[in-house]
Amino acid sequence: MKRVYFVLLGLATALAFTDHALAADKWTDQQDAIGQLWSGRSPAGNAQNFPVNQCNNWGALPQNVQAASTQTLSGLVVPSVSSQRAVVTNGLRQMAQSLHAYNVAQVAVGNFYPTDNIDGPLNMDHAFWQGAGRSPHGNALDHLPRLNLAGLNNANCPANMNALNRQQIMDALDQLGGISNSQRWHCYSERFSMVGGAAIPLTGYVEFTQIEIPADNQYAYAAADGRIVYDYVNNRVYFTPAHYRQWKKADFAMDMTGNYGCTPGGTCCDPFFKITP
Repeated sequence: MKRVYFVLLGLATALAFTDHALAADKWTDQQDAIGQLWSGRSPAGNAQNFPVNQCNNWGALPQNVQAASTQTLSGLVVPSVSSQRAVVTNGLRQMAQSLHAYNVAQVAVGNFYPTDNIDGPLNMDHAFWQGAGRSPHGNALDHLPRLNLAGLNNANCPANMNALNRQQIMDALDQLGGISNSQRWHCYSERFSMVGGAAIPLTGYVEFTQIEIPADNQYAYAAADGRIVYDYVNNRVYFTPAHYRQWKKADFAMDMTGNYGCTPGGTCCDPFFKITP
């Protein structure tokens, strides 16, 4: 009887590992990610008041929906999704909550990196943020709000920062006193503002790669297409699961128009979701 028990136990364990290996991701692809995030938009229970065909019609939205959403100069509306909603992946939730806890006004040294004291699968130490950090976000199509950069002056940045790599500049900014974290991120953005030979304008936004643990079965396209865009002026978190591409009102599919446009015009929604606490 004991031998039968161990055989059955071994079979159950093998099946459990097989089921895990074959488990579908929380978001199966970009279209599914967009659809799930849209389904979790705020305010909860008001989906009928924010239909997808009004994602480019701010004036048609009721006041409670406007209060939970973001107007942009592009005419597109950025919906909000709470990081607490079940539709949000584990890595995105953890990264967003770390940034939500960030203090952009902090001047004291040793506080540049977002906190790693957030529950979740990721080890968000300094090396993590160095690996996730990307370039500034130019916001060329006004898919995000324009920010007031008054008070940010890159004359306060480290003199030799253009000679430093990502790890070195982030460590240097962490130990640079007398400036705010907003100014530190502005310096970082200046350092990495040349991409492919083109200068990206500094807009107050910086990009991070969405990090997920592969074995956690969350989003296989996170590294390629998941991008957090952080507003380091106002401490706000935005996210695109489809690498900045607009998506179709009709079926949540990515629009593949060049330069992140939309064809035909008026058939797409904003590429971003605002991730709130």
